[in-house]
Amino acid sequence: MALPACSSTNRMLKAKPLGLSPFFEQPWLAEDAREQLGFQKVWTTPDRKVLADGMKKRKLYIAPVTLAYLRPVNKALAQQEITHGGVQRRENEIAMRLREEFIAAFRRSPGPLYRIVEKPGKDSLTLKMALIELNPTSPKGNAAMTVLKFAVTPFAAMAGWFTRGNMAIEGKIVDSKSHRTFFQFADNESDKLTFLSVRDYQPYGHAVNTMRDWAVHFEQMTRAPRGMKVGDASAITLHPN
Repeated sequence: MALPACSSTNRMLKAKPLGLSPFFEQPWLAEDAREQLGFQKVWTTPDRKVLADGMKKRKLYIAPVTLAYLRPVNKALAQQEITHGGVQRRENEIAMRLREEFIAAFRRSPGPLYRIVEKPGKDSLTLKMALIELNPTSPKGNAAMTVLKFAVTPFAAMAGWFTRGNMAIEGKIVDSKSHRTFFQFADNESDKLTFLSVRDYQPYGHAVNTMRDWAVHFEQMTRAPRGMKVGDASAITLHPN
């Protein structure tokens, strides 16, 4: 169960946008979309023909996620646990899971705008995604925080910032025929604040939920009427799983 929160509180608790990678074209034209969409940054091509051609198509191929732009782990606790063998690097598995979640979101949708296809064609679009950051949750750090939560006060849960992981992606929709890009998005999400959740003791448990949220928001965004708000995921949850 995600807790409702006002937009200002949710923004304060959520991860900050990252600098865009070379994967993202024309980053200087990216716009802040946090108030309207489920992503922090978006870009739409200024080329009217590219946009018009892309909007006519209703088939979507979701390409394997690239790791070419993945940045090194930069959280101190996560680095230590990886170095000592307590946490394994799983970026290849996460990249495959990200693609699977996006495919599943369209196949589960009651009225998807796009039909998922197995390979790109002249009448399709291609969704390309890049994994930009993947800092695992610190299980050992969260185990220590759990003791603190019960021994001191439930509000000690708010002191767990340094044990939280995060995941960041960038994506672009490309015309499969012309290879021209007409839409891009980028987002960075950290572990949701919880009082007690099994995900806090799984290095990539929060990442799985983040990927599912991104996939659902992206699918909803593709079919939402112009101007309709697509809600962002809450930064707080009471769900234990």
